[in-house]
Amino acid sequence: MANTAHQARNLAAASLVRAFMADDEQAGILIIKQNGGEAAGAAGHDLTQFIIAVTGLAARILLSAEGYDVDKALKVIDSWMEQYAEQAAQP
Repeated sequence: MANTAHQARNLAAASLVRAFMADDEQAGILIIKQNGGEAAGAAGHDLTQFIIAVTGLAARILLSAEGYDVDKALKVIDSWMEQYAEQAAQP
């Protein structure tokens, strides 16, 4: 069960990076909220801003590795998401 939860978190994280690369801010905020982010108060805001910063860095690293070819980078993240979804669905 722990492995399934881990893969579900990986899927959410990959989805967040994908949303960032696709400039889909609303999807990114929704993913953060669905996974415990956006807590009330200053601490929640700080955590959300940190998550956004880390996600942005991850997206830039992936884009850099793929020669700043957005379509190619999105295909990579999509393949990871498919793998994580399959693994999360296993009993």
